[in-house]
Amino acid sequence: MRKIFLYLPILFAFILVLSCGKTSTTEPTAAENLANKTWTVSIAKQNGTQVYQKGGTSNIEGGYSNYKLTLGTIANGSGTASLTARDGSTFSGTWALSGSDKVLTLSGLKNTAGAPPTGTSGTIVYNITSTVTATAVTLESAQPDLKAGNTTVNLQLVNP
Repeated sequence: MRKIFLYLPILFAFILVLSCGKTSTTEPTAAENLANKTWTVSIAKQNGTQVYQKGGTSNIEGGYSNYKLTLGTIANGSGTASLTARDGSTFSGTWALSGSDKVLTLSGLKNTAGAPPTGTSGTIVYNITSTVTATAVTLESAQPDLKAGNTTVNLQLVNP
């Protein structure tokens, strides 16, 4: 009987160790990784040809240094968005994810005069072609971009 009491603390310690197994942590969603950040262009491609690299000295399209996409907190399926285009024009609207978080839609985009971005009705759709992390995402325009010579634009965005 005495031996049982002697091994009792060891048994409790063993049970305690087993009960403190791995805690499960959930990965942030794509929306959580995108929200509350300002995204800038690291690399831009038009129809597959690289035309801009952040910090590059021989960029074909230097205007991508102006591009900024600020996405606010998402609630009830959408959040606020601010887009500064390559020419420096700024537009405000909303953003939402769809298609299993593989499509980013900016909608209701208007500048301070109430005009939408050139060649759009205020809606720009991007396909998300990479895993969305807290610091990087790759977007590809779902429609040709008129301001980019009517080409498909691929943007590798980074934060910060």
